[in-house]
Amino acid sequence: MYSTINTDKTFIDNNHGVVMVHQMIKKGDQIMLWSPKSVELIKVDGKTKRVHGLGVVDTGKFVGRSFGSKVNLGRDVYHLVKPSLRYAPEFMKRGPQIVQPMMASVIIHECDIGCGHRVVEGGAGSGMLSTALLRAVGTQGKLYTYELEEEHLRIARKNVESLDLQESWIPRIGDVTKDVEEVGVDAFVVDIPQPWDALHMAKKALNAGGAFLAYVPTVNQVERTYNHLIDRNFIDIQCSEVFQRNMLVTEGGVRPSFDSLGHNGYAVRGTKSEE
Repeated sequence: MYSTINTDKTFIDNNHGVVMVHQMIKKGDQIMLWSPKSVELIKVDGKTKRVHGLGVVDTGKFVGRSFGSKVNLGRDVYHLVKPSLRYAPEFMKRGPQIVQPMMASVIIHECDIGCGHRVVEGGAGSGMLSTALLRAVGTQGKLYTYELEEEHLRIARKNVESLDLQESWIPRIGDVTKDVEEVGVDAFVVDIPQPWDALHMAKKALNAGGAFLAYVPTVNQVERTYNHLIDRNFIDIQCSEVFQRNMLVTEGGVRPSFDSLGHNGYAVRGTKSEE
């Protein structure tokens, strides 16, 4: 049998002594249409809209369904699931090269970013890293993103808003190497060609014990950033390279995927010491 609990989004299935909580889709939710072939992000606003690769979709039919349920769309079966940043490279609008989800998770871990934290980000790109940082700081935190190019910020804004994460986001047109206004922040993350140029701003903005991290694509940048962190009296300086290798599982056996080498880039981090 089914019994409701105190929310319009969930119900409990207490069938045969097994308790399962189902979260329901309501009007205004963002959902992913997932199949082994494709992933599409869509807003359940009750309207009929055209979705790439699927044709016309009536989103009103999804209201009241539970997350994880199946629907037939065209010739394929899709699952209605919550938006996941793991699939962001597939559904995000592209401009500049994005930070891959694996690297974003490493950045959050290395900087120990959590709920309620205040973070400065240098370089919006297409907003992939912004969305991951916003998920981490939650509604009690703040992310201050500095971007030089208005077009990049426009693309990032669309991607942030597509996941309903704009509440804690403060985007600014400005140079993270000289225009940062915030002080007392917990982390300072940059994805720019010359991250060492932002270190003097990071020193001013960070709390003692706060983390600076630069995401860079070349070892030359790693070395120069590392040396500048030493010169600026940062401590606990570490460099890492991030790889991700997917595995293919078939009836005939299991082997690594040959699609790519899985190189995500380099992360160089340091901790601000108390002066």
